[in-house]
Amino acid sequence: MLGLGFHKILTAALGPGEQKPFLEFGYRIHEPLRLLELNLDPDTIDRSTRPTRRMRRRDVAASLAIDTASFTSFWQFDADALGEALSATPTSRRRVVRSGQVVLGYAVTGHANRTGFIQRLAVDPANRRTGVGSSLLADGLAWLQARGARSVLVNTQPENEAALALYDQFDFVERPGGLAVLCLEASPPRLRSANNEETT
Repeated sequence: MLGLGFHKILTAALGPGEQKPFLEFGYRIHEPLRLLELNLDPDTIDRSTRPTRRMRRRDVAASLAIDTASFTSFWQFDADALGEALSATPTSRRRVVRSGQVVLGYAVTGHANRTGFIQRLAVDPANRRTGVGSSLLADGLAWLQARGARSVLVNTQPENEAALALYDQFDFVERPGGLAVLCLEASPPRLRSANNEETT
């Protein structure tokens, strides 16, 4: 693909075992992620303290604006990425917390077989530490439990302290090794030219 004019190739988020052949080929770690897991136990799920509502079409723009304010540019969702998150698992749930008609936060939860996935959770920075995030997470966990999920996975950036604190509150534990997005970049043109001269 680099020979077709692409300057950079990125992988999906990969586990340690999946990364090995890419790293041997010359890829490098571009974005590390922490992978967290929760074994679902009905006695440990905190119930929602604020009501959640189904995300409506008119909520999408506000939800994506919150997403932009919550994540670095590499991880920000647009409408296409949101659609991909919703369709990544056989069933999914999209919820928002509103104050009147104002969206304060949103979450996408996915379910496949006996595993649940917190695909996305974002809260308006001005409304953090008000129960919005915990309400969205509790709603998603209760929905997964009702569908027979035994465990829940979520990944987040190592520096996302607010997210890590929220998941710690719900007793998520870190999986060793985590995940990482890998990157392969083309050599600078001058370097490629020099390499070609050495081999001719």
